[in-house]
Amino acid sequence: MIRGLLDTPGSYAALAAAVHRDDLRPTALAAIRSLIEQDIDAGRPWPSEAARWLSRANADWQTSAALANHLAWYARSRRNSALAHLAGTDHLTQPGTDRVHAQALRHIHLGTLRFDFRCRSIQHLLDQVPVGERARWDPYTRALAAFALLGSSAPGALEALDRCLAEAGDNPQVCHALLHGLWLGDGLPDQAERILELAAWPTFDDADPIMLFRTAAAWRSLGRRSEALDAIHSAVEALDPNQPDVHADLVRERALITAMARDPRPHRGD
Repeated sequence: MIRGLLDTPGSYAALAAAVHRDDLRPTALAAIRSLIEQDIDAGRPWPSEAARWLSRANADWQTSAALANHLAWYARSRRNSALAHLAGTDHLTQPGTDRVHAQALRHIHLGTLRFDFRCRSIQHLLDQVPVGERARWDPYTRALAAFALLGSSAPGALEALDRCLAEAGDNPQVCHALLHGLWLGDGLPDQAERILELAAWPTFDDADPIMLFRTAAAWRSLGRRSEALDAIHSAVEALDPNQPDVHADLVRERALITAMARDPRPHRGD
């Protein structure tokens, strides 16, 4: 329905006005998302257009993170990655006067690298950012930096995670990025326990399939077969049917769990 409305005369001007009205802003942001999805579906360049709309809306970091996160994932699934259209690193190192625009491009850029598991690329890019600019990062950017440290099991990764949680642990995008990094890491201290601890935060919906998927992996690493199976079965049931790539990840995790030795059971008469 929203996509159809965007084809009507004057819809773009109306949308630009609607993002500044509190009563229309949620609907306007949903329309912007549909607008950029159309560009993605058509194979057109889209990150700059998404950033322009977020700038017009004077989006706070939470709104920018939510939309950028969705679009980066959507574009990846449509084989139109943001990385094919982003040029330069000014949005990271020299954001200029339109900081909302730069923030949006930063979220899209780093979020896309996160979904590609490119921790070293994130670290390399962020290492180029001047110290003064790093101090102005929003909480989601800091969470993506922590994701890269966690995913590469770098020194200071868990400390970065704790700082992010203390700053913005009620934000879903922040928590998902940190949980993703914990899951991706290798040999982090108390890694499985930290995954289970973070997954229990009230920020996560109990039926969140990605959270359940990561929880299953944590239970498996602890040798808890029944808990792992319960979590992965719940993840499969909760998953949107239009996410075949994620479903394949869940099936692979289930295969790893079922390959574990069954829980020992006492014989009758023991």
